[in-house]
Amino acid sequence: MSFQIEIGGAGDYVFSAAHAGIHDGQMEPLHGHTFTVTVRLTGDPDAAGMLLDFHQVKRGLKKVIEPLKRRTLLPETPVAGTSHLEDGQVIVECGKDWYGFPERVVALLPVPNTTTEELAGYLLGQLMPYVDGAPGLHRVELVLAEAPDTRATASAVLTEAAS
Repeated sequence: MSFQIEIGGAGDYVFSAAHAGIHDGQMEPLHGHTFTVTVRLTGDPDAAGMLLDFHQVKRGLKKVIEPLKRRTLLPETPVAGTSHLEDGQVIVECGKDWYGFPERVVALLPVPNTTTEELAGYLLGQLMPYVDGAPGLHRVELVLAEAPDTRATASAVLTEAAS
């Protein structure tokens, strides 16, 4: 019998950050969200009736969220344009426009765009080392909500557990 564990959705798993997605080669206006992160783990429990240690997942989730809190989230290599460091500033050039941000308030992420979908995928990738290797774990989902009515889900199927 499979079970699903859900962790997050409030408290330490909520963070505020600014971002500006790139759409049709243009950066949208910079704006912020109070993001909420929830992780769903699906699998078969061990002989003790446990899928995996909740505390391990909670610690990992807090660690991957922390660097994004109160930051402006920008892509290291934008889908359209470039970003680089110059005199303590992160400069993003997009079309005819360019934007400068103090380096200390920016989290440059290895994503092509800071859409909610890409951010969910990034967070899931960062979380995987904390959950990978749990023997009965089949699937991991990370839900990132940017508003009560808007969320993106990234998922990973663990092939060893599924076979």
